[in-house]
Amino acid sequence: MKKSLLLLMLGLTSIAFSQDSLRIMYHNILNFPSAGANRIDTLRTILTYAKPDVYVVCELETAAGGDMILNQALNVNGQTNYERVAFVDGGTYTNNLLFYNSDKLGFISQEEIGTVLRDINTYVLYYKSPNLTAQTDTIYLNFFACHLKAGSSDYQQRNTEIQQAKFYMNSISEKLENVFIGGDMNVYSGFESAILTMKNTGDVPLFDPIDVSANWSNDWAYADIHTQSTRTGSLQGGAGGGMDDRFDLIFVSEDVLDNDNGVKYINNSYKALGQDGNHFNDNINDGFNSAATDSVINALYYASDHLPVIMDVVLDETAAIKQEKVEFPTVRYNALEHSLNLSGLNGESYRLKLFDL
Repeated sequence: MKKSLLLLMLGLTSIAFSQDSLRIMYHNILNFPSAGANRIDTLRTILTYAKPDVYVVCELETAAGGDMILNQALNVNGQTNYERVAFVDGGTYTNNLLFYNSDKLGFISQEEIGTVLRDINTYVLYYKSPNLTAQTDTIYLNFFACHLKAGSSDYQQRNTEIQQAKFYMNSISEKLENVFIGGDMNVYSGFESAILTMKNTGDVPLFDPIDVSANWSNDWAYADIHTQSTRTGSLQGGAGGGMDDRFDLIFVSEDVLDNDNGVKYINNSYKALGQDGNHFNDNINDGFNSAATDSVINALYYASDHLPVIMDVVLDETAAIKQEKVEFPTVRYNALEHSLNLSGLNGESYRLKLFDL
């Protein structure tokens, strides 16, 4: 009697991956600490509320000021998990610095990109994945901190500064992934040359997560994205004029939007902290502000003339798994010899089951 044989090869394995999230925050902290070191209590209120995992500041004057933020505004209320990178004095009275949640992130390296005015600082972090195995790649995150030239007539210099950043990105584009570049850009329009250079030139195009291209300066139609000024009058040497400019921005590389390298932007998470869209040309704390509690809104008013910008991302380890093609063995039945011929085992182990139909 003719018999058929069915061969089953079993050996599938499933791995469960968890997902973590990060909150990223860029903030111009207004000549800290000389414009008032007592503002550390306002920063503590803001940071306790926002809970950023990455906090990037500009207009920091000294390493001692960075230590104040670390020890009196971040590592508070029993927390000890925040660390900072090395403070680098770029030769001007204000500098950039990055703080990070060491429970989730580790530090790899930092560099400075020199410009005619202030350094653009670069920082490389990695995700401390609890599921890191030989089959997964480490997720790297690249942060750029900018404080571009201020002034409505200085758009050419701002563009030159961004060109320097893009030249640097081009030089390492093959290993550059998950890019965040932000800070006080001092731009008056989404059509400024610095913004167009950021988005459209070089090997690493960059994207505005909320995709706003407009003349947003002093236009109430864009009140919900304005970041400066929190005050109508000058305070501690900061600018007045009320909320009417979008100076502070974060741009990201395309892989952050598409989850190509383990980091994915969470839709609708990008915002100016404390901006409810109802304080155009006004103090951020005049009347009711629905964006946060009164204590946080007041802290934003006194801390700086700029609102911080925040965005959230999810860390997806499955996007960092190395993909390999699996070749299954070839099985042939020889009816004349009543035998099975197997090829392509490649030294692997298989469990075979034979069923008599």
